[in-house]
Amino acid sequence: MADLPEAAGALGGAAAETAEGTGQSFVDRMAGASAVERSQAVLDLVRVHTAAVLGLREAKAVEPLRAFRDLGFDSLTAVELRNGLNAETGMRLPATLVFDYPTPQLLAEHVHDNLFGAADVDPEAAVLADLDRLADAISGISQENSARGLVEARLRRILSELGGAAEADAKSAVSQQLDAASDDEIFDFINQELGRS
Repeated sequence: MADLPEAAGALGGAAAETAEGTGQSFVDRMAGASAVERSQAVLDLVRVHTAAVLGLREAKAVEPLRAFRDLGFDSLTAVELRNGLNAETGMRLPATLVFDYPTPQLLAEHVHDNLFGAADVDPEAAVLADLDRLADAISGISQENSARGLVEARLRRILSELGGAAEADAKSAVSQQLDAASDDEIFDFINQELGRS
């Protein structure tokens, strides 16, 4: 369809208006942004174009971790999304992008890495940004939704693993101190802890 002059004009019109309205490309607009802001902006870009293709009123309706096929994508909507992202970013994404990167989050990461490089966001900042997105997604789950219990259980397991890693680090530090201590230092420590002199 993109090869037909009438279709090319219709498909590229909205994106061209957006780019012309600012006079800057997406990458240029992100020049002064931090790595985390760029990462979030790319995700927002993918969500906005996804919402537009699906006829949704706002980008918030596009859940970052929900599969494109579950959102209602088919081959035609995949091409429309690809065309919109290509026009906005100047990239040459394949028509199969929603099948290669099955969620908005994965697609945004791919677009981000191609635009700014995979090393753009440091791991700690990326985790914090992901936690913010997760908090937004969780806030949209109603109390009656059965998935809420599964989400809670999964979060508790993640927290347990995080706490377990910290506990293991602390035990390792104590173990190293004991290994490095002399016999007299160990006996002094025991006497002080038990209150004996």
